[in-house]
Amino acid sequence: MIVRQCAYDHNVVIHKNTKPNMVKSIVKSDGTVTTVTYPNSKDYFLWVDDEIVKTSDSFETIEKAYVAECAKRHSDSHGRIDIVKHKLVSNKVVDR
Repeated sequence: MIVRQCAYDHNVVIHKNTKPNMVKSIVKSDGTVTTVTYPNSKDYFLWVDDEIVKTSDSFETIEKAYVAECAKRHSDSHGRIDIVKHKLVSNKVVDR
């Protein structure tokens, strides 16, 4: 299950590991098919450029890794989710 995606449409996504060891095929907007194999443990994983780069049981840990990956791609990241300043729209953080 997708928890958060890059607001600038980069291929950086936090997934909740709801079905360990599940294999899922994803059809991208350009028509290519990518296969995601969910890890057998850990509650969250970070999917960057079609591969899992980090797994963790802590949302805080995985979100910090997510913010670091987004910072490599653009300089004006929203950072970690702040429920006062941000809201989620289609799994993307936007300002309120």
